[in-house]
Amino acid sequence: MIAFPPRFHQIAIAIVMLAISAPPRLGGQHPTAYLAGLNDEGGTSTDLQSSHKLDWNGLQFANQSGSSELRIHGYFQADGRLFGTDMKNCSRAVLLFRRVRPLVEGVLANRLEFRFMPDFGEGKSVIQEVFVDYAFGPAATLEVGKFKTPIGLEVLRADRDMTFVERSTASGLAPVRDLGVQLAGSLQDSSIHYALGFFSGTEDGSNANFEWTGSKEGVARVLYEPFAGKHDAPRPLGVGIAASSGFNHGSPPKFSSIGQETFFRYSSSSLVDGQHRRWAPQATYFSGPLGLMAEYILSGETLSANKNRRYISNRGWNIAASIMLTGDRNKFEGFRPAHPFVPGDGGRHWGAWELALRHSDVVMDEIAFPNFADPKSSAKGARESAVGLNWLLNTHAKWVCNYEYTTFQKVRNTNPNLHTERVVMAELQLSL
Repeated sequence: MIAFPPRFHQIAIAIVMLAISAPPRLGGQHPTAYLAGLNDEGGTSTDLQSSHKLDWNGLQFANQSGSSELRIHGYFQADGRLFGTDMKNCSRAVLLFRRVRPLVEGVLANRLEFRFMPDFGEGKSVIQEVFVDYAFGPAATLEVGKFKTPIGLEVLRADRDMTFVERSTASGLAPVRDLGVQLAGSLQDSSIHYALGFFSGTEDGSNANFEWTGSKEGVARVLYEPFAGKHDAPRPLGVGIAASSGFNHGSPPKFSSIGQETFFRYSSSSLVDGQHRRWAPQATYFSGPLGLMAEYILSGETLSANKNRRYISNRGWNIAASIMLTGDRNKFEGFRPAHPFVPGDGGRHWGAWELALRHSDVVMDEIAFPNFADPKSSAKGARESAVGLNWLLNTHAKWVCNYEYTTFQKVRNTNPNLHTERVVMAELQLSL
């Protein structure tokens, strides 16, 4: 039996109530007229009729005007990993369902949006996202619930749109999802995008649970696209920066390699106890078949262990490039092959093929050794390089294949040698 967090039942009830009210009754009229999106003349009975369909985009319900709708869909990612080196905590060949995520999302009266996304991957049950948005207009949208913290660029890219099976080691310095409230929007003809949020505060590389622990964190992010103009105009370049500041208390994070092996762990006596700051300058460039992403992340927080108390700063960066070998237009999100693969058409259409490269580097603060971390079992840094070849059959299926090579740096030459990680990773993604 799945054990959900104590507050989950209240959130689930609210989402169900929204879902019930989103689509009008099939073949009839919605009991509340304003949810049907009446026109300026007051609307007609046709406006209040509903429609539904089941196709490769999922199960969808909507009223006639399209102002309110509900969509039930999802995706899963099945991974295979073959390690070229002996690993301490896992076998050399691993098969797993990395992500299994049904989604329930919708919109009411063109204003209120909601999403509920559990995850049953890796044999676990986690509520990854549950939130409600209210759009005041393009310049401001209020979001409340559990969702991605607007800091790490690679983290903000949707899991379904990732070029590599796993995010870089540098992304482990950014939080993933947290409980909070956020105001976000676009200004100046959508050339400036901003996000301001207040969150419960979670550790680097972590997904928050549904308990507000007393920690608190303010987050801000701005992205500038200098070539933005008309809605359909190309906007290849984006330059931005994100920052956070807060006070956290609890257990410190641990940092893992691409193969999910822990390469740095704080000692059991270490506790996070004080201010936590992050800075993350970032940039994107997507033009034609070419795509580039780069970011730098600096994460510092106060730790205490026994009688020692220090502010420890860890830093990392990553740069990734990809090119569509089939000439398709590369995109940060929502990629669609120009010629989707269609079985039985004589091999005329084969979808899109993508070649990708990435390099990342993480450096741990040497102040952490030896009072906060054991130099014999923890590395002071990790350097990762990757190459990938991806086959995007259509909007519902893709194969991702990567080769990852990671080296780890010792604190001192006298410390034991740390193994080099070599791993081939393949992932099949199917979405509805």
